Amino acid sequence: MSRRIRLAVADCTFAEVRTMTPTRRYSPVEWCGLAVAAAVAALGATIAISWVAELGGLLQIAASAPPRFNTAVLLGLCGFSLACSILGHRKSAEGLAAGAALLALLGLLHAYQLLDVDVENLLFQPSDRLIERVGRGSVALGSNVCAVAFGLSIWLRQRFKQGAAIALPLGIVICLISWVALNQRFMGAGANSSWPVANGIAVLTAIALLLLGAVTIARACEYLRSANSSYWLSTSIALGMAAASFMIWRELVENESRHLRRETAAASESIRLEVQERLQDRAKAVDRLTLRWSTHDHEARIADAQRLMEDFDGILAMYGVSPDYRVIWVCGPDDALRFLGKTLPPGPRQDAVRQACQTGRFTFTPVVQLNINEPGFIGFAPTYDSDGQTDGCIAAIFLLEPFLEAIAQDRRHVGFEFAVYEANRNAFASTELLPTEPCLAVTTKLDFRGLNWQFVAWPDTLTVAGHYTHAPSLVFATGMLSAMLVGLVIQLRQRAMQRTTEAMRSAEALHFSEQRFDLAVHASRDGIWEWRAGADGYYASPHYREMLGYPFDDAPLSEQTWFARMHPDDLPHVRQAIEDHFQRGATYDVVVRFFNFRNEWVWLRVRGQCACDENGQPIRMAGSIADITEEREAQQTLLRHVETIAASNKALAELAEAAEAAAAAKSTFLRTMSHELRTPLNAIIGFSTGLLRHTRTHGLDAHQRDRIERIAASGQHLLALVNNVLDIAKAEAAEHTVQPEAIDLTDLFDEVISMTEPLLQRKPDVQLLVESVVGLPAPVLDRARLKQILLNLLGNAAKFTDHGTITLSAAYQTNDWRFTVADTGIGISPADQRRVFENFEQVHSAGRNVEGTGLGLAISAAMANAMRGTITLTSQLGVGSQFTLVVPQPAASRAEPTASVGTFPAIVDSPPLDPPATRPRRAFSRAPTRPAG
Repeated sequence: MSRRIRLAVADCTFAEVRTMTPTRRYSPVEWCGLAVAAAVAALGATIAISWVAELGGLLQIAASAPPRFNTAVLLGLCGFSLACSILGHRKSAEGLAAGAALLALLGLLHAYQLLDVDVENLLFQPSDRLIERVGRGSVALGSNVCAVAFGLSIWLRQRFKQGAAIALPLGIVICLISWVALNQRFMGAGANSSWPVANGIAVLTAIALLLLGAVTIARACEYLRSANSSYWLSTSIALGMAAASFMIWRELVENESRHLRRETAAASESIRLEVQERLQDRAKAVDRLTLRWSTHDHEARIADAQRLMEDFDGILAMYGVSPDYRVIWVCGPDDALRFLGKTLPPGPRQDAVRQACQTGRFTFTPVVQLNINEPGFIGFAPTYDSDGQTDGCIAAIFLLEPFLEAIAQDRRHVGFEFAVYEANRNAFASTELLPTEPCLAVTTKLDFRGLNWQFVAWPDTLTVAGHYTHAPSLVFATGMLSAMLVGLVIQLRQRAMQRTTEAMRSAEALHFSEQRFDLAVHASRDGIWEWRAGADGYYASPHYREMLGYPFDDAPLSEQTWFARMHPDDLPHVRQAIEDHFQRGATYDVVVRFFNFRNEWVWLRVRGQCACDENGQPIRMAGSIADITEEREAQQTLLRHVETIAASNKALAELAEAAEAAAAAKSTFLRTMSHELRTPLNAIIGFSTGLLRHTRTHGLDAHQRDRIERIAASGQHLLALVNNVLDIAKAEAAEHTVQPEAIDLTDLFDEVISMTEPLLQRKPDVQLLVESVVGLPAPVLDRARLKQILLNLLGNAAKFTDHGTITLSAAYQTNDWRFTVADTGIGISPADQRRVFENFEQVHSAGRNVEGTGLGLAISAAMANAMRGTITLTSQLGVGSQFTLVVPQPAASRAEPTASVGTFPAIVDSPPLDPPATRPRRAFSRAPTRPAG
């Protein structure tokens, strides 16, 4: 199986690789997604087909119901895009999603126009029509925004495996909600039936849009963070061009709207002026009638009123009113005579009569409901008697719709419609259709003799269609397509440059790799070979031929030549290795002896790997060959050296055993001689000391006393020498045992000074100084060893110091104890400093004979080493020396600083030690010691 896998990687064709690729199986979730996508696409197709059958073509659909058309097409595009995304067709899914997003952008423009309504004009529209328009714009806006988000989510999902998993179903759900809202006659059912449905759909759409927007923005931010400069450049340029296209489109639309709005404003003002002119003509005619009122009788007055009604259309009837609001005459239809003698009802009529009588001017009532259940308005003109006193009013009744319909009929060919509002109530409308473009509606006001009317004029559908051209839409579509194309071209260009750069880098990397391989092969001095089934011989690299000394550069090597020149003893295991490699895939790595073409036997290491066909038969084998003759010779030499080293190690082991035996014998000897030597020496010293005491009572001459003192001194010297030799022997045998304990430095320094003081009695010019140890913690060290080291260092300083001072000090720094003994003696030369710590070494100066064995510093160094410390020397010839003992204190036994340390016993009237703040040096003289105080 492993050979076949290697073969597939090396030699199989594309078709063979495809046959080895497993077929993808969709999960149940993916099948559900495909079903939803198919249902959405089918739903969109059904809507589109139904509208085509009903309206006769796609152009009619797009012109008559843009929200429905956009929703149907968007459903189809989104469904197919989702299906392609699930099936893994990334390019198709992105293309369909981009188409849905572009179509949705166009739909957003339409929704923007639907919602672009003048706030002032909204106050004068019926509530059901207002809800219809705002609802239609909101649904169109929501559906198209969701389509844009859906397209973005599809596009982002292809680049992020965790993509917009929430955005995909939300986009479909919102599109379905929009379609349901459009098909429940939401636009024409009226406020009472459709407003709850619209409210619920608006809330759901808003929530879904928020979630979808959050997910899309998060995905977009993640994509922008991970995108390289080429994506940023193309995206920025495309967005800039799209923004410019939108601004140009908006400016063109606004320009057309401004032009049409100016025409609408002119038409509205013309309508207002014509209405005012017609009202003023009728008011003047009635005023002329009142001028003849006092000179005419009743019949003449009726005749004048009848002629006035015939001359001016729109006047339903006329009647006279007395100052007490009674109808005193009537001119008009027969059914109007029934109001003769009745009193005007209180309200606008009486108010207008009172206003006319007080001002003496023609006054109109607001629009009132007449007794014939028709809206109208009444004008009152005051009349005067022969004395010039007001004796009532002449009233003219106008029907509203006939009066204004005449104006509407006269202006209909212009292409404008208008409506009249009074006190925010719709009193008249020239058409039942809503304005197709509410943003174009213009409002003007009429305030004439008690009438307060507001005119809202707007262009009709034909006028709007005649003024609006397809230029803005074409500019916008062209700009968006150009932005997409430019962004795509830049993106493709950047990708091409990137691929070219990557190809150049790959070629350069391949070239470097080949060079690296050639250099590595040349440096390794390996040859490359390749064998192919059915070929005449096999390929051998130049270094291979040079290694074997093959004289024919162009002639191929043959298998027979290779095996013929191989050592006969190596042939069986080489053939077995080849067979194992072919059959079981074992590693082919053998070492053989070969008789090269220079007639020399060489050692070769041959390695290789074979490739097999689909039947498992070897068809090719390649590998390397290396000359390891020098390695083999070096290996033989190394084996000989190893044998020699093994013999030497054996001899050294025997010598080590002998040394250990000698050391054991030495230890046994020392333990034995420790008692045998000290016993007679102690006897000699004891007897000599007793003789000296006896001479105090029994007189001896000076010569005898001197001889006894020499015997005692020689015994003491010999005992000290024996003790030092035994200490050195114990140190070398590692028999020193360290016993740490808490040490009182005051007591320790007292003992050391007391034992050193006799050495200084013969040197009156030497002072022993001890630094104060107040405030230092109690060290936890081996007291006996520390005392011995300090005695040796002080004694050594006393021997070589004739003038000046000897200073003893202690310090505790970073868990290390530092004990220093400094003197102003003769000093030690640099050449002698290297050997002062050796056994039986003693520094001698000219004219000075110093007693001692030369073991004191060696013993001190050995004891310091036993306590894991060191002794260092700093000296200058003729100036003095300083010995420093550094001993670490175990962390587990660190002690707190002591409050105070006892005073040293003074040799000569020494005062007590000062507190830690001053820490002066304390001087000791050579006078005999005595306890302090």
